[in-house]
Amino acid sequence: MPYALLEGHMKVPDILVVGFGNTLAGDDGAGPVVVENLQRRKLPPRLRVEYCGSDSLVLPSLWQGETEIWLVDALVRRNPPGSIFMLNHDEVLSIPQRHATVHHLSLPESLRWISLTYPEMKSVRYRLWGIEPDEFRIADGLSSEVEKAVSMVADRILDAVSELS
Repeated sequence: MPYALLEGHMKVPDILVVGFGNTLAGDDGAGPVVVENLQRRKLPPRLRVEYCGSDSLVLPSLWQGETEIWLVDALVRRNPPGSIFMLNHDEVLSIPQRHATVHHLSLPESLRWISLTYPEMKSVRYRLWGIEPDEFRIADGLSSEVEKAVSMVADRILDAVSELS
């Protein structure tokens, strides 16, 4: 069972931000770079950030009882590179599975599997902060458009946390 209190005094953060992606694959590294950006800032006590890599099924091992999980990832929607999207819980979970096998689950399909496999996570609410990539390539570093968007997404995440307070 995830802990709710540490020594009966300290409340666990209620928002977990998870950056998905591969920093060695160009703009696919947008999620991890947002997490790095947030880690360099003073975070509100209700916020915790983690890097997840590319395997969304690792998410339950990162979860510590937070009520919300905000995901950050490169999101291809055929808009100009660096475009930023925020999808709410229902929008994230309504994205259809595009693969033909369970060995290659999309992020939304992984979230659906997680809620079935981990009933204690069924009440978790998701948000997805997506950044339109310019290109995926074997290279370290982001395109200039995505690099600019990374800082803006980190700002928007902190703004969204303060709006909830």
